[in-house]
Amino acid sequence: MTRALLRFQVGSFLLFATTSLLFAGTSGKISGKVVDAASKEGLIGVNILVEGTKLGASTDINGHYVIINIPPGAYTLVASSVGYHPSKVTKVQVSIDQTTSIDFQLNE
Repeated sequence: MTRALLRFQVGSFLLFATTSLLFAGTSGKISGKVVDAASKEGLIGVNILVEGTKLGASTDINGHYVIINIPPGAYTLVASSVGYHPSKVTKVQVSIDQTTSIDFQLNE
């Protein structure tokens, strides 16, 4: 192998390794579904908040939600909606580039 080819291969590898690190994830996400405890039907418009942050989401027409860009760590989630008792889940672990699934059942 010539020196020029070796330098090219090493340079290409270093460029690839550096670029990969730049695009590596730094956050995770939480997703799930919120249902009525009695009927088991999805609830629309339920607010899901990550306690102690400004992060949160509302459920869609089927009761699904997704909260993105959450720094890694342990959190408490609170689900609340008019006409239902709030529900809280503690010690929700979020990891980099991972989706944590948390479902809720709300009682009227």
